[in-house]
Amino acid sequence: MLVCNILLALSVMTNGGLDENAKGTVKGYKNGNRYSLAVATIHQRDTRGAPLLLSIKAAENFRDMTAAAARDGFFLGVVSAYRPHWKQHQLKRERGNLAAKPGWSTHQQGASIDIHGTTRTIKGKKYRTILYWWMKRNAKNYGFYNDVEEETWHWTYVENGPPEKRVRKKTEVTNPDDYI
Repeated sequence: MLVCNILLALSVMTNGGLDENAKGTVKGYKNGNRYSLAVATIHQRDTRGAPLLLSIKAAENFRDMTAAAARDGFFLGVVSAYRPHWKQHQLKRERGNLAAKPGWSTHQQGASIDIHGTTRTIKGKKYRTILYWWMKRNAKNYGFYNDVEEETWHWTYVENGPPEKRVRKKTEVTNPDDYI
């Protein structure tokens, strides 16, 4: 298993065909206001095959964190990163309170990622995985924090220390596919 994780991480770190310096500008949103957001690829692709993006500083730190995780035998598989406004609208319609209001999601700031494999269900009971505990211990060294406690997969880049914890309304969230 460790060898598989390392090989998978190495394939991601060697780009899988993505330009290491792929950068651009997208429409970001913060507190409901649109602005120009400089982004870079994190060397992974979404389910449609499009490169996943983060703000430039978050992407640089995420790539460093990915390398550190690979050295420790972990692969940081990203389910979701930067999200355009149309996608946030779609998620809000589909998922209701499980999705942030369009224009207010930290994904739209290029700051948040959703990591696959941070929980596992065994006999109907949900457990945090060793990957989650690795992230909890190490992600802060790269500026990433689990800022929504109920969402073990949601990690947000904050340049100047930990953000305030946000709490979701009392809605049952079972996995990152329910809230992205």
